[in-house]
Amino acid sequence: MITLHQLRVFVAVAESGGTAAAARHLYLSQPSVSLTVRNLEAELGTELFIRNPPRGLSITPFGRTKLEEARTLLSIAEMFAEPQDAGGQLHGQIIIGYFNSLGPPYVPGLLRYLRERLPGVDVQLRDGDLGSINRMLETGQVELALTYDLGMTERPRVHLLKECQFYAALPPEHPLAQQQTVSLEALAQETLIQFDLPHSREFLMSPFWQYQLEPRIAYRTTSLEMVRGMVAQGLGVALLITQSLAEQTHDGSRLVCRPIENALPSQRLVLAHSHHFSPTPVAEAVTQEIKVFFKERLSDCI
Repeated sequence: MITLHQLRVFVAVAESGGTAAAARHLYLSQPSVSLTVRNLEAELGTELFIRNPPRGLSITPFGRTKLEEARTLLSIAEMFAEPQDAGGQLHGQIIIGYFNSLGPPYVPGLLRYLRERLPGVDVQLRDGDLGSINRMLETGQVELALTYDLGMTERPRVHLLKECQFYAALPPEHPLAQQQTVSLEALAQETLIQFDLPHSREFLMSPFWQYQLEPRIAYRTTSLEMVRGMVAQGLGVALLITQSLAEQTHDGSRLVCRPIENALPSQRLVLAHSHHFSPTPVAEAVTQEIKVFFKERLSDCI
């Protein structure tokens, strides 16, 4: 007979991508977690995961189907165990992934908003570059992801949250910072600091390439805050699309942001959900609240 404990262990392994991480999360031993998964597979008569020691576990198509069902059953069990005086409050857990450069400007405020609106929901977070967030969606390690509609190998279901525009990040004393808008041609003449993550680097260079420009790259970094800090210190300029809520960096320095005057496409910031899985009641409720958060709290594109 399949138990709720087996389902919880299975979901934890699928979401963490391995038995060791699941064991830490559940405060169990790794052998116990591995045995529980093996026993569940025996009950179901087929494998939930493909074992590849150098690369860890990867969920099977059958496992994806069972992961969706397990999440639904656990959500129902949470509601069944809810105290009578809880007023029908939604309970459960959800893991939300986010593209790491979107974290500082959006995620802390979003977490507080979700805690106020859905106090019975435990929100866990995973961050990564665009490629890893896409893989987390495909394998079920996250149910929802805050990301750009960019570099997705499998097309997930997406909810458009906002359209974001390219802008120039400049030192305050730079001559271009005195202008209302900046051309790509002028920006390409300056020393460039490149945000250097997979997919992001090509995307942020594409406006220059569109206008047949080759900027001079002086520094590369995988941290958006490092880009901002280096610009603020006068080490170069940057072309970005994820803009911070403030024009002040960690060390108190300032930078200036100016719109690009060339005609460029916007970039879609989306909430993504894998097409492999139907959303749980918790995921549906969180999705609606995130859409409201972006509509009400962040109506101005930043």
